[in-house]
Amino acid sequence: MKRSRGLVLLLISIILATALTVRGAEQKVNVMVLSGNTGLATVKMMEQAEQQKSRYNFQVFNNPNLLLGKIISGEADIAALPTNTAAILYNRGAEIQLASVIGWGVMYFVGSDATIKKWTDLKGKGLGVTAKGAVPDLVLQYLLKQNGIDPEKDVKLNYVASPVELAQLVIAGKIALAALPEPWVTEVLVQSPKNKVLLDFQQEWGRIQKQSPLYPQSCIVVNRKLVERNPLLVKEFLKELESSIAWIHRNPKQGGILAEKYVQVSPIAIEKGLQRCNLKYSLGFEVKAEVDSFLKVLNEVDPAATGGKLPDAAFYYQP
Repeated sequence: MKRSRGLVLLLISIILATALTVRGAEQKVNVMVLSGNTGLATVKMMEQAEQQKSRYNFQVFNNPNLLLGKIISGEADIAALPTNTAAILYNRGAEIQLASVIGWGVMYFVGSDATIKKWTDLKGKGLGVTAKGAVPDLVLQYLLKQNGIDPEKDVKLNYVASPVELAQLVIAGKIALAALPEPWVTEVLVQSPKNKVLLDFQQEWGRIQKQSPLYPQSCIVVNRKLVERNPLLVKEFLKELESSIAWIHRNPKQGGILAEKYVQVSPIAIEKGLQRCNLKYSLGFEVKAEVDSFLKVLNEVDPAATGGKLPDAAFYYQP
């Protein structure tokens, strides 16, 4: 009798566990991303979610502050955002973990100044730059200093309000040297063939850091409660994310169509400039050294860029 009762209890436990798993799978998972390159990795998943029944509810934000509010409030189960922003949120107590790095730098010097062959050639030049104090500006200042160039004395940094405005100035021939991200690099090259890609931020970062020629600029974070509640779902999402990135590399033309539809990136920028977007899937804990070195540099240039310190080991999701 006792044995029978034990078997019944065991069966009930199995049924309840199965029911909870099924219920968890049926619940919608809120996936929130920023428009532009940060959300590029998920466009295939967005298309699949729109065409067929999916557990994922995707939302795209043009305003970073709105997305941050959703993450802080816990409404975002999964989110794509800049890596340093993830560190800031974590350091301020947000219940998130870095699950994957998806974007490995999209910054280049573009222009018509044929004298620029190496970074030291920038000395004495006027440089068009956007977003003073943002990560691309901080990385630029670091790379200049590592090449013996004082950003305040040896070059003239001309700050412009936005990448689209800076790109138009380059196309019009009003700026000969500009630090631009994709997709605006491709926009410049397509509309004004006299301009060329002159220097690669990512290559220079790798040379200085003595590591792969990329830096972990954007990432996927997961809500810690989701990891605890449904770890299998998180693993499945990451597998689908990896497949989504692989698909866009195989299908840049179709990927460009989806990029325009979902994250407001020009189709031509993906079709012709995907290789410069450095879209690559890596599990966060597997590239911890690269993330830490990136955040360490930002913290040294401006502590506000990381929330004042490097995140501890619990920042990294590990399946």
